[in-house]
Amino acid sequence: MEKLREWFLQAVKFGLVGVLNTAIDYSAFWLLTLLPFFKANYLLAQVISYGLGLCNSLFFNKRWTFAQKSKMSGAQLAGFLAVNLAALGVSSGVMYLLREGLFMNLYGAKLIATVFSMGVNFVGSKLLVFKTKEGAA
Repeated sequence: MEKLREWFLQAVKFGLVGVLNTAIDYSAFWLLTLLPFFKANYLLAQVISYGLGLCNSLFFNKRWTFAQKSKMSGAQLAGFLAVNLAALGVSSGVMYLLREGLFMNLYGAKLIATVFSMGVNFVGSKLLVFKTKEGAA
């Protein structure tokens, strides 16, 4: 039961950090797509804006959500990047399918794609990136 409570609290913190990440990501995406080049190349704008949110995520999830004070190892950084590349792939794929397949509004597609990537990101962060030797963050 204690593990369930720990996961729940971490999920709440992860969600709060995610709100800030999403605000950074979505704002940067919106600003970039005001420019004709990025409007036409929205997946490139997605990569750039996601990267900005990623920097915020790394700092706050390591220090606050998963309460790790030690320096990040090379393996941990590689895991973080792998998880986030997977999440970026999911969000870009969903955005592309919604935009090109269902002709959805670009910003609505971005919002829905972000929701899909959050699950990938939390589970990967919890189980692969910020785990302790016992296997739990």
